[in-house]
This record gives sequence, structure tokens and C-alpha cells, in this order.
Amino acid sequence: MKKMIALALALVLCLALAACGSEEAGAKIAAQKGTTSFMYAEVLNNVKTVSYDTFALAAKDMLNGNADYLFVDKTTAKALAKEIEGLKIIEISLSSENYGIGIDKNQADLKTKIDSILVEKAAEINAIKEKYMNGEEDKYVGITSGTKDGSKAAEQLVVATNAEFAPWEYKEGNQYYGIDMEIAQLIANELGLELVIDDMEFDAVVGAVGKQNVDIAMSGITITTERMGVINFSEPYYTESIVCVVKDSNTELDSAGTVVDMLNVICKK
Repeated sequence: MKKMIALALALVLCLALAACGSEEAGAKIAAQKGTTSFMYAEVLNNVKTVSYDTFALAAKDMLNGNADYLFVDKTTAKALAKEIEGLKIIEISLSSENYGIGIDKNQADLKTKIDSILVEKAAEINAIKEKYMNGEEDKYVGITSGTKDGSKAAEQLVVATNAEFAPWEYKEGNQYYGIDMEIAQLIANELGLELVIDDMEFDAVVGAVGKQNVDIAMSGITITTERMGVINFSEPYYTESIVCVVKDSNTELDSAGTVVDMLNVICKK
């Protein structure tokens, strides 16, 4: 079964929590609201989780001294570090999780088709991921969204996203870029449908599927049991990890060798 936190790391987390105690909140952890990074931080004792609309805002506020740590997906952490000066990634995975495409539960045939496309077009999808991971900007493809039209629902593939999550999805001008957006275009092409991108707040993305003609959700969405109660998921197309990001001048986690070491510092701050 797909879990938010891999079993082995969940056991480590439990051991760390036992050492954290239950005192009043000390350290402040910044994260984007609605994400598994935010959920992870909320489980910890003796910390305060501060929510933001985007990870970029969370990172900037941490640099301004309004939070001590940032919890974020590792791939996005690397993208943030390129764009925002002064960030340091702690190279210890807090959790391992799988990204999946959220699919309307009333469209079982769509899930079957998408799963088939993910297998059949695996090489193309890997190439999309690799060019963004490697920063090959000259190969990025801008995606222009169609206009959602209820009278043409059968001719459109409407994807809910939050275009604030580079390198997975982001917007420049009137075009969308990112791994998810290019994969969404590939899927739409294979299905013979017009791609429509419905950009919204991240914590609304999952709930939007199946409503107002929204067919799928792609926004670096982790497969969790809770979300599976609301939407179907495709087979995983990426395995990600949550990491901690600090100011580059912060040395308090430099000697941490394990998750337990790191959480003991954070929870006892």
C-alpha cells in the first residue's frame, strides 16, 4: 500500500518523536499549506508549523527570520536554492513518497488509459523529467492552456494544478512550464483531447477533481490513503523525498547523520 511516509522512516520518526517531548512550541517550521511537508511538520512535538501559499514564500520568510526551518520536497528545494540566494539543503530524507496523477473516481476508464500511457511513454516521460532536473532550459516547452468549455467536456482534458511548484509546474506569462505540465500535454495528445489547465491554490487541487469538468490533478501530488478516499490515483510516476532547508549560515544540523539526529535538534530547539 502506498503511504505518505515509508514504513522504515515512519518507525524512525516515531523514535524521534519520543525524544521530542511535548513542551510548548519552540522551533518554527515553514511549509506550503496542504502539502505532505506541512503534514509531516504538524506531527512533530514542540514545534510550530507556519503555513504559506507557496514554498517560495515560505523560503523567503525563513530567510527573513520568521521561521527556523523549511520542510519541502527535495526536487523543489533544489529549484528554490537556484532561485533564492542563502538556502542550504540538509541531505537527509525525512520521508519517501510517491507522486501520482489524481483522477476522477467516476472515470475508471480514464485511469486505465493514463496508466497505459505512463507505461507506453515511459521513455518520453523520463526525458521530460531529466531535462528539468538537469536544468536544460533550452529544451523546456511552454504549454498554452485551452479555455474550459462545459459544452466541449468530451473533447477536453482539464487538469487542476498549482503553478507555484517548480520544476513540476510554474507559469511564465501566459504559458505553463514544468514536468507535470509537459506530461499532461503528452497525455492529452495521446487521448486526442485539448489540454485545459485550471490553476488554483494547492489545497484546493485534490478536491477540485470530479467537479466543474476537472478530470485530473497534477501538482506534484503525493499518493496518500486520505487522498485516495477522494480521488483515484494513477500508478506512481516519481518517487520523492521531504527534506529540511535552512539558512546557509545555519550549522546546527551539519553534524546530523540520521533523521533521529536531525529531529532531536529541531524538536529541542
